[in-house]
Amino acid sequence: MSSPPHALPTALPPAALLAYAAAHFGKSLLWFTGELLLIFALTEHVGLSAVAAGFSVAGGLVVSAMMGLIAAQRWRADTNLARVGRTQWQGIALAAVTLSLVFVTPLLPPAARLISVLLLSLPFRAAYAVGDVAQNTLLGLARWPWRGARGVSAVRLIGSGLAALLVSAAIGLVLKAGDHNAASTALLIVALVSSIALLSAWWLRQTLQLHVHPIAEVSALIPAAQWQRAELLPLAVLATLTLALPTFTKLAPYLAQSQLGAAGWSSAVLISYAMGTMLVQPLAARWPTATLGRLVSCGAALSLSGLVFAIATTRSTLWDAVLACAMGMAAGSINQWVWARHAELVTTQTAAQQARGFAVLTASAQLALAAGSALIGLLLSACSHRVGAHHHLTWAMALGPIVCGTLCLLIACAAHGAAVFSGRSTTVPTRDLRNVID
Repeated sequence: MSSPPHALPTALPPAALLAYAAAHFGKSLLWFTGELLLIFALTEHVGLSAVAAGFSVAGGLVVSAMMGLIAAQRWRADTNLARVGRTQWQGIALAAVTLSLVFVTPLLPPAARLISVLLLSLPFRAAYAVGDVAQNTLLGLARWPWRGARGVSAVRLIGSGLAALLVSAAIGLVLKAGDHNAASTALLIVALVSSIALLSAWWLRQTLQLHVHPIAEVSALIPAAQWQRAELLPLAVLATLTLALPTFTKLAPYLAQSQLGAAGWSSAVLISYAMGTMLVQPLAARWPTATLGRLVSCGAALSLSGLVFAIATTRSTLWDAVLACAMGMAAGSINQWVWARHAELVTTQTAAQQARGFAVLTASAQLALAAGSALIGLLLSACSHRVGAHHHLTWAMALGPIVCGTLCLLIACAAHGAAVFSGRSTTVPTRDLRNVID
């Protein structure tokens, strides 16, 4: 017989935070490998053009968003942390296996490779969505040991930033391996990534297996109408981040080829950006989420950094790396705010409601990322047919942070204006709520 629901979410030990960070790192390795190396498989082994491969990946993002929403609908209101731990492990395990099978396609006859990649990509997307929703929902289901939702949101972004760095380095190894060894190198990398994802997800499952009591719904501290308005803010900000910001990182190699002729500049910029997102997290975990001040300051910093990057008359590796680090810090702080804020807001809901809320948040990001992929293709096409392509690529790169920062400012102003117009405080009253989850 199960024990009665607790009045407060379960308090987890520091070991659970470490296991969660490792599991998110492993999941992020799968995600970045699926996005980056899958394009390699489609272009090199299947023979698709870069544009067709890009649209295939964008279509996969749409499928992943839909699968996440479907997976969230299957959650039960009386679930427990042990069951969530098993769910995330099952999803990540199946995703790891199917992703590994995708990279066995070079051994198949050429005529069977396309259908093989496409058919194996579907179960990968579905399984990943199951594990992704479960891991994301854990943010709001428990009391985390270091600064609550703010701390665990910061820790997971450090893990995803490190995963992005490692996968980027792995892509370099695949390219250096040459045509004859590229397929075997890619398969070896995917096998290693899948093993890390499997082991880290298993670790999280084992850490949570003793928490079998049902997850109780905490008494709501925010009026329903005000809560719904507040929940739209993180969703809009995350969609803005994923729609606009990838233009900076995805176009960096093209700018390096068009003007600099070397990969060193591109690597320095991308590494500095990723380092910025990680370095800011210990500070971001200390900053409150209930006010709009962080959106304003980080949005302004993001726009200003992008503008300075665009108007620079010459490209300097050191200066551009500093600007990229500043953009990464601003974007990383905003991203941490999104996940922490959403986790704080959904804490008063049942586990099933939280799963649906996180699935909607993730789906909005994936759909925006798919649209952003199409935007990047259009920008590349427009810049490649113009005289002085490097100048246009510079502005195309900077367009992401400039637009993203400006939209964050506008979203914050709109939220402030709506609060003033309705006679509410611009600070959503979640002080007591943070005490519940901190």
